Amino acid sequence: MSTANKPSVPQQVFDQREFRNALGTFTTGVTIITACRPDGTLVGVTANSFNSVSLDPPLVLWSLAKSSNSLPAFEQAEHWAVHILSHDQDQLATHFSKRGHDKFAGLTIERGLGDVPLLAGCTTRMQCKTAYRYDGGDHIIMVGEVMNFEHSDMPPLVYQRGNYAIATRKELADEAEALIKATASSNGSDENSLSYLLGTAYFQMYGKLRAFGAEHGLNDTEFFVLNALAARQGRSLEELNRLFVYAGHSPLLHVLDDMSARGLLQIAVDQGDHHARGLFYLTPLGQELAQQIADAGRQSEAEMLANLGTVDAIAMRTLLRRFINLPGYDKLDE
Repeated sequence: MSTANKPSVPQQVFDQREFRNALGTFTTGVTIITACRPDGTLVGVTANSFNSVSLDPPLVLWSLAKSSNSLPAFEQAEHWAVHILSHDQDQLATHFSKRGHDKFAGLTIERGLGDVPLLAGCTTRMQCKTAYRYDGGDHIIMVGEVMNFEHSDMPPLVYQRGNYAIATRKELADEAEALIKATASSNGSDENSLSYLLGTAYFQMYGKLRAFGAEHGLNDTEFFVLNALAARQGRSLEELNRLFVYAGHSPLLHVLDDMSARGLLQIAVDQGDHHARGLFYLTPLGQELAQQIADAGRQSEAEMLANLGTVDAIAMRTLLRRFINLPGYDKLDE
C-alpha cells in the first residue's frame, strides 16, 4: 500500500479585526465579573468569555486581557462573582465595560464570599473561589469553583456580531419565517397580514377593559378621554379630537360637558394662551377611576403575558416598540 505525503497547509496570516469579526459570529451570553481588592476597593468587568467547565466539582471559567487595569485585582482575588445579565441589563454591561470611573457608584449591591460585591436583577449569580489561573496568549484564563449560585426565569442578554440581543426560541423564528412567506404569497387580505393581527390583538386586549369601563358607566369615547387625560393632563378639545380620530371616536364638546357634570373632568383656561383655550383635566374622582382602569389593564395584561411566557412577552414588547418608532409614520401623541 502506497502512502502519500499530506500537502502542508500554510498558516493563514491573521487580520485581527477580521478574526474578531469571525469570533463575533458565535453568540454568547454577557456577564459582569466582580471582586474586592485587599484594600476594600471594588472591581468589576464585563466579559462574554464565560463558560462552564465541570459539574463535579462545579467549575466555570472566563478570561481577562493582560492589558486590563483590573487584572492585578483578579490575580490576587481568592473569590469573585459571575453575574449572567438579564435581557434588560445592556446599559449595565456597557457601564462596566468602560474604564476610568467608579463603576459601582449609585448601584445597590450586596456582599458575598470574600466581601465580593453582588449586583441585583441578574438572570444568574455565582459566587466562586479561585481554583486555577492559566496563561492564554494575550489573556489570563480564570477558573473558579462555584461555592453557591442562584438563578431566575428572566431571559438572558446575549451578544452577537458586536450587538446586544434577546434570545428567541427556534420554533418561534421558524413560525415567523413561515408567516412572512405566507403573507408574501397571499393575493389579498388574510389572517396572516400585519393589519389583521394588530387589529385582532387590539380588540382582544381592549375587550376586557371595555367591559370594565361599561360597569362604571363609561361608553367607548368617555373611556378613551379618561385614559388620554390620565396619560397627560391639560389637553384641549382639538388635541383630544386629533388623538381619537385614529380610534374612530370624536370627543365632542357635549361628551366632555357630560363628563364634567358627573365630576370626572374640569376645564381650566390657559392664561398664557392669548386665544384663551379651554384645557381639560381629570378631577380627583376622574383620577381615581382612571387608576382603577389602569390597575384592571395591568391585571389583564399580566394574565395574557403569563400565557405567552417571559421570553415571548419581552420579544413582543420590543418589536412593538420598534414598530411604533419607525420613521415615516404619524405618531399618535405628537
